[in-house]
Amino acid sequence: MSTRTEPFDHGTAYFDDNVRERYISNFLLIDRHQPQLSEETVIEDADRILGGGGYRHRLLVVVDEADGDRLAPGFRAHGYVAEPSIQMVLQRPPDRPADRAAEECSFAESRPLTEEIYRREAHITPDLISRFVDQHESWERSIGARRFVARIDGALAGQCELYLDGADAQVEFVDTLEEFRGRGVARAVVLEAARAAREAGADRVFILADDDDWPKELYRRLGFDPMARRWEFHRWPEDGGPT
Repeated sequence: MSTRTEPFDHGTAYFDDNVRERYISNFLLIDRHQPQLSEETVIEDADRILGGGGYRHRLLVVVDEADGDRLAPGFRAHGYVAEPSIQMVLQRPPDRPADRAAEECSFAESRPLTEEIYRREAHITPDLISRFVDQHESWERSIGARRFVARIDGALAGQCELYLDGADAQVEFVDTLEEFRGRGVARAVVLEAARAAREAGADRVFILADDDDWPKELYRRLGFDPMARRWEFHRWPEDGGPT
């Protein structure tokens, strides 16, 4: 999904030069255990790579849980927000089937829903909405991203994306419009995406969830179990902005 990568001493920086304002597309990844690594060192890396590239935000992802646990207090002391997330892997059947249908569709069909999801987020201008939506469309071309939607009374109510890479499959961008929440939309699209992943030959179907938020409990009911924990350390511009 990245247009460019830049290796550095402690990991790799990933960039999407077409959407510099999307923080999660422009970040530093520390992808191995480094017990001697200090927060000062990687903050300097972020300032040099992101700051030197004209980015106003800072985002570092630490994959090793022990390193993240150790670094979190220091990052907070430097004004960063420290947020843990968990990788959950499909291990079991769901607690119950979906009680509504979900369907796969092209990006063109789901584009109005994606636009509406972004339109309801704070700090996103009309220009950024268009560019963020175009970015999702580019993933359909570049990596064959697939999307699944559910409808209520004929209206697009929610969706998710599916990324396939051989034996691995990731379910991502799960979102339901507020007026349709609590009606089984997320359950329907996630289970349909997981079924499609298995049908495509994926042995490992996973999803990422904030460790401090409620969706992980839904995913647990759908058969996903926590397998790994990582940390995201970020500092956004004072005037906020898109993530």
